[in-house]
Amino acid sequence: MTTRRDFIQTLGATGAALAGLSACGGSKSGSGGGTPVQPPIPVPSAPILVVVNIDGGYDWLNILPPNAGANLGVYQSKRANLGILDSAQMSDLGGGVGLNIDLTGMDALNAQGRVAWIPGIGMPNPNLSHFTAGDIWGQGSATPGGTGWLGRFADTAFNPTGDVLRGLTVTSDLPLMLKGANRSFLSISSAGGYVFPAYLFSGNTMPDAALIESGWGTALSAASTDPGYLAAAQAGKLFYDAQNNPAFGAGGSLLARTPSVLYPGDAGYPVTRLDTGTLNGGLSRQFKLIAQMIAAGLPSQVYFSRLGGWDTHSNQAVDHPNLQRALGGSIKAFYDDLASITTTSGIAQDRVMIMTYSEFGRRVQENNGGTDHGTASLSFCVGKAVKGGLYGSYPDLANLDGNGNMRFTTDFRSLYATVLERWLGQPAATTNSLLGSTYGRLNFL
Repeated sequence: MTTRRDFIQTLGATGAALAGLSACGGSKSGSGGGTPVQPPIPVPSAPILVVVNIDGGYDWLNILPPNAGANLGVYQSKRANLGILDSAQMSDLGGGVGLNIDLTGMDALNAQGRVAWIPGIGMPNPNLSHFTAGDIWGQGSATPGGTGWLGRFADTAFNPTGDVLRGLTVTSDLPLMLKGANRSFLSISSAGGYVFPAYLFSGNTMPDAALIESGWGTALSAASTDPGYLAAAQAGKLFYDAQNNPAFGAGGSLLARTPSVLYPGDAGYPVTRLDTGTLNGGLSRQFKLIAQMIAAGLPSQVYFSRLGGWDTHSNQAVDHPNLQRALGGSIKAFYDDLASITTTSGIAQDRVMIMTYSEFGRRVQENNGGTDHGTASLSFCVGKAVKGGLYGSYPDLANLDGNGNMRFTTDFRSLYATVLERWLGQPAATTNSLLGSTYGRLNFL
């Protein structure tokens, strides 16, 4: 067993930044080999949403390439050099759509019926600026403003005087998506300390180092000899209660023992080496941290993560496969890791749904060595409660706009509405209010 990094050490140095298908239906996805399609489980009583921002605008056409029908001919003519033209390079999702096997591990999850694919997702009046398009995705509303859709969810659902850890980003910044009018997420991204700003917390339930040492030590000692002992919940509660106390850092020797006791699983997260010689293991590290926090029983309901590098104007033939392996391999390792984590709220793999998004896609026509900014994108969701398949309509590659961009087929707020209502448990009226209008729901939940 590989010993994990110190949970609290990683958690602590926070950089605490407060602040051909119907639109709703789906088709059965096919895939060769692996575990047969499994029926989805019911939505759990304590669901966790893990958002993955695929930053840079990714060329999803080379992830779900056409493999039959009229779109195939257009794709082949416009992607003579960069296209995925070998049928052995993809599995079959049905409906004239393939799945690039470079998206490591996703073929196996797809074969189990665990992945809902939403090609052609986007917005009216798209914008090709990374920043503007990202802000539109973040706002989740047609009305401009300084709040994001998950920030408004926090305003509505989080306790106004508590729930500090209920929404977390494991990035170093606080994206607009996570900013509410009154509540925002907490940023916890780096290792090196155990300090949270005191103004975030009220009360003083752990008055000295001795109590911290005693309480945490009892929980860890019991768990080390009795796997059934609910140390994760106890340690998580101690951590949650103690953060405003200067003595909290005194428990460092005990905190160093946390990984082997509270977080025994390790699925082996991948680290993909890019052509530049650098290691692109950022998403794996973020997923490890999220898994550690779930294992420790933290009350977090929503996590935000990011994998950048997808702005492939050049050198796409080399960079894009590596990025796909980093994305798919990290998701698969995280999903597998969750099966080994059980808290008082249940098995983590039953409770977590992963939702991806990117600010836009790329143009169909390749350039000399890559692809330029486009419009319609791809989102996908992974989880045991997900009804796998293709949702929405794959764009018609012969019916592009005047700039050569795909026309979007599913409004991105339909994805948000589905997640808010059917995963995060918001009433329909509240969901519509959070998004500023009513959008159709997708039937993958």
